[in-house]
Amino acid sequence: MGFDVTRFQGDVDEELLCPICSEVLEDPLQAPSCEHAFCSGCINEWLSRQQTCPVDRQTITSSQLKPVPRILRSLLSKLYISCDNKPHGCASVVKLDALTSHLEECEFNPKRPVPCEQGCGLVVPKDELKDHNCLRELRTLIQNQSGKIAELQQELAENKYQLNEQKREIQLLKDFMRAMRISNPQMRAIADQMEQDEVARWASSLARARVTRWGA
Repeated sequence: MGFDVTRFQGDVDEELLCPICSEVLEDPLQAPSCEHAFCSGCINEWLSRQQTCPVDRQTITSSQLKPVPRILRSLLSKLYISCDNKPHGCASVVKLDALTSHLEECEFNPKRPVPCEQGCGLVVPKDELKDHNCLRELRTLIQNQSGKIAELQQELAENKYQLNEQKREIQLLKDFMRAMRISNPQMRAIADQMEQDEVARWASSLARARVTRWGA
């Protein structure tokens, strides 16, 4: 849906109105060939029911829609619109392209996040502040954190179990290699070579020694 025309100062050019909702274009998209422009929400809902242009009935799909030209976006951005929170007392009139940033800071915005001043320090929407209960909210927060801690503990326990299983398998392999070394000369040579390779890898991983003080 678009922006209500009555929220704007002065007359609004007809080219800036959505043919579907008859309101000022919001997040507009245009058809690929006929270039008719619509609110993105309006045209996507329309195309979900019938894949034709609402104006001239040319066949189009959602994937064929494209952004409107820069000149149209520029004309829209220069329109002056009253704040969404006018019913709550805001008298501000801002450019359309500045509306989003204004709403985030508007003191009359009922959904503006504000910190609780009753002691818990939690941030809640302004319109929920009157029903906010610090004790209840903190209890819920603690329960959620406890659930996350329990999940982490379970994950750590599973990782520890897997690590112990790997250690057990390694020990079994060592025992097998030791038994084969005793009973089979060829396997003894292979095992000795593996141990030598392991020692060589360990030695190569050591940092090079440096002489920092010459003795007598």
